[in-house]
Amino acid sequence: MTDTPATTTGSSALHLPLLDGERWWGGAAAEGRHMPFPEGYRFDLRDVLANQGMPLLLSDRGRWLHATGTFSFAIGDGRLTAHPHAPDTVLETGTGHGDLRGAYRDVMARHYPPTGTMPDPLLLCAPQYNLWIETVFEPTQDKVLDYAERLLDAGFPPGVLMIDDRWSNDYGDWTFHPGRFPDPAAMVDRMHRLGFKVMLWLVPYITPDSPTARELGDRRLLVRDTGPEGIASVAHWWNGWSAGLDLLDPAARSWLADRLTHLQHTTGVDGFKFDGGDAPWWRALGCTDPEAYTHAWNRFGTQWPLNEFRDSWRAAGLPLAQRQQDKYHRWEGRFGLDGLIPHALAQAVTGHAFTCPDMIGGGEFRFVPDAAGDGFDQELFVRYAQVAALFPMMQFSAAPWRVLTPENLATVRAAAHLHTGLAPELLALAEHAAATGEPIQRPLEWAFPRQGYADVADQFLIGDDLMAAPVVTQGARSRTVHIPPGTWQADDGDRHQGPVTVTVDAPLTRLPYYRRVGHPPVHPPVHPKPACGRGDRRVG
Repeated sequence: MTDTPATTTGSSALHLPLLDGERWWGGAAAEGRHMPFPEGYRFDLRDVLANQGMPLLLSDRGRWLHATGTFSFAIGDGRLTAHPHAPDTVLETGTGHGDLRGAYRDVMARHYPPTGTMPDPLLLCAPQYNLWIETVFEPTQDKVLDYAERLLDAGFPPGVLMIDDRWSNDYGDWTFHPGRFPDPAAMVDRMHRLGFKVMLWLVPYITPDSPTARELGDRRLLVRDTGPEGIASVAHWWNGWSAGLDLLDPAARSWLADRLTHLQHTTGVDGFKFDGGDAPWWRALGCTDPEAYTHAWNRFGTQWPLNEFRDSWRAAGLPLAQRQQDKYHRWEGRFGLDGLIPHALAQAVTGHAFTCPDMIGGGEFRFVPDAAGDGFDQELFVRYAQVAALFPMMQFSAAPWRVLTPENLATVRAAAHLHTGLAPELLALAEHAAATGEPIQRPLEWAFPRQGYADVADQFLIGDDLMAAPVVTQGARSRTVHIPPGTWQADDGDRHQGPVTVTVDAPLTRLPYYRRVGHPPVHPPVHPKPACGRGDRRVG
């Protein structure tokens, strides 16, 4: 039986005694490797590590803790302790909801009800392609078209193509650089005829002492210091120093929305990658409630179904494509391949249904243009693509046809086509997520509560009946798979009766996955064919 949530307001700590064997998840998605939290774990939600953050914790005993603002928390001495950071923060607890899934359903219904909308379907039913690694800070019209033509020639399906940093003149001047993009409308038209949709990268930052900064400063639409003259503040981010658009001011949001809408009307671009907006940067500008600016950035992006965010705060239930923070070209750790699944499961249980791993191979790796580069690991790239193939979304950047042997290229291409083959199922689950708030990607603990799966961090479910068990260990050609209750048929045709733990062969060409026999998709596709927007073949 559920109870009425208990609430407290103020700066004093909340002490919640742990139930016998109780495990907790939540907070920062980038801390997924530590979930469920071990004894002695502590975290401060004022810095969610440049990824999704929620003032929310959930347990496998059907309990939850939610706050209206940031708080610090710790697990230890038989209790969960939460310290709110602001005196007006409301801490609320709920109990009696059975398990992790029950706790999630209750707290989301109370605080983050589903919107009934989802991001653009093409983000889910075809691979995404981001030009970052191939162009870095020098994208051009010719490079965009060349990348698109080459990926089609290599046998990859068209999808969303993202033009990343420095397509514009200055930060805040969101118009195409006339030298690098002499005819952006013709470029976008060509991309559309090839079957792509086009996204542009942007940030809420403004290049100081630029014409845009002077205009916005005169109109008092920038974040200002607290001095008598209210001078625009500047702070350092990964590309230098910038001012910040005052996203809490409706006039500032309208200014940016007008420019983006004009850009769409004049060039035909389809959507935007909303990068940046991290709370620590707003704090460096002097904002007293930096998380409010991050949340405003997230809300702003909901105007465009074709969107992407890396950083968010209290964005559970919103129709946003949420990418994981940038990863390195490595196997292990928070920034490695084996962090993808635990971070995705943390995204899922904190209310982010429409999730994407980082760029295949790692978005922080610099691939030199004429080779794969020192330290490049083809095995890692292949395994990365296999992990991503069964996520709700997958995203390429480094050109597979440039960095891989023909044999490994064929394996990665097969992973891309496996993802497109799942499009009807992914879209049906996305529609279900939009209607109910339930995530697409789920931990085993979600569907099989308190059966010993809480610590399984290298497998995941898509819905309740498709289970992925990719290889995330360097050099491995087999792996242990935890088979939950029921009969499960593997990708190679083998059947397993669970619960059981098995060891399966996993050569580099294999991505192990399993379907529960006798359980057709719980939410059958609404569309007889994927409603993916642009076509799937080259035209003209």
